[in-house]
Amino acid sequence: MFKQFIYELKSEPVVTWVTITGTALAIFLIMTVVMMQEVKTAPYPPESNRDRMLHWGMMSITHPDWGDGSSNGPMSYWAFKNIILPLESAETVTVYASSPTTHSAALRDKTPVKADVLGTDHRFFNVFDLQFTSGKPFDEAQFDSGRPLAVVTENMARQLFGSAGEETVGREFLLDMAPYKIIGIVRDVSPLADHAYADIWIPLTSTEILNDTWNNGYMGMLSSTILARDENDFPAILAELDKIKADVNTQLKAGDGFQYIWRNRPYTTEKDAVGKWANVEPDLKQARRSRLIVYLILLIVPAINLSSMTQSRVKRRMSEIAVRRSYGASRSLASLLMENLTMTLIAGMIGFGLSMVFALLFAPSLFNQGISATSAPTTASLTHAFPLVDARHGNALLLHPQSALHRSARMARLAVQHRKFTLTS
Repeated sequence: MFKQFIYELKSEPVVTWVTITGTALAIFLIMTVVMMQEVKTAPYPPESNRDRMLHWGMMSITHPDWGDGSSNGPMSYWAFKNIILPLESAETVTVYASSPTTHSAALRDKTPVKADVLGTDHRFFNVFDLQFTSGKPFDEAQFDSGRPLAVVTENMARQLFGSAGEETVGREFLLDMAPYKIIGIVRDVSPLADHAYADIWIPLTSTEILNDTWNNGYMGMLSSTILARDENDFPAILAELDKIKADVNTQLKAGDGFQYIWRNRPYTTEKDAVGKWANVEPDLKQARRSRLIVYLILLIVPAINLSSMTQSRVKRRMSEIAVRRSYGASRSLASLLMENLTMTLIAGMIGFGLSMVFALLFAPSLFNQGISATSAPTTASLTHAFPLVDARHGNALLLHPQSALHRSARMARLAVQHRKFTLTS
């Protein structure tokens, strides 16, 4: 069977290579598209618990004097303390700056380097599993006192001190000319982890961001993430939040007349990933339909083309198949099926390998989400995401041999029927 397979490949090299190239290209495209989506929602450090997270990135508020108008943007610390912090059904909650900001980090009399800095509370390190190599995060007392402390990545420590070892913990550096003391060092974080990413993490209370508010302090520059004990706890958390929301709006209405517009917040990681505007609730069903349509087009169109090419190969061998079947050969159909399956598997592996190489080579532009001013996704930052697409690769790979095998089997049956008709005539 193997010799026959090699012979057939050599007898029609153009058809063979076009078939392999077409299948490999289809697998390459579907893998690339799936990876671009997976890195936004799949769990990997420091967002290993994405399936248990609810994100509250933006707020919306209105006032009777505004008519149908609304104000939309990040939340304030007042909103966090009165809406999210009282939650009892969640494992923990955290508040942090709505996005990293770029600052200058340096030692005295040394050339400064750019650093993406994220202000957080002390609970941040319980929600996001940053991997500490030395030191520890700041605690509640240090957060409340607003001490100028910092947790930095290994890369940032090396840029500042030339080393990321334990000897770096306790040393000071200047962050926009303000002295900060390093108390912890963590492994580098990929910008793909868009809620946890930064080069440096500092207490929110060591900055003025908590006072950066508007609309009587109800809106600010912060975001929040809720960590559930289990994703099955989401209904209980949302039900508790509904009660808190109603109480807060009642309190605001009786006071200065403001009213929050909730837009069904907070959102799961998947829903949060498709959100674009603060004043519009993300349409998760529409996003899923769009992805499904793209996947189907990338799979079905090449499958149809490749099935047509398989049909032409089978037609050329109709007489051979018919003669074999007429003399009782039982392996002619199996041989055809194995040829198509083998060719598809080879092409699938080539397509899979190409997608991996392409993702590694073009990671900075392919996966860049625009939240970092100092770095882009690298080869190392994608190593956690690659295993997550194996199931999609299997589904994509199976569609092509199924189509080819179905066409081969049908053509083999037609060949036998044609031969019998010829003999009886």
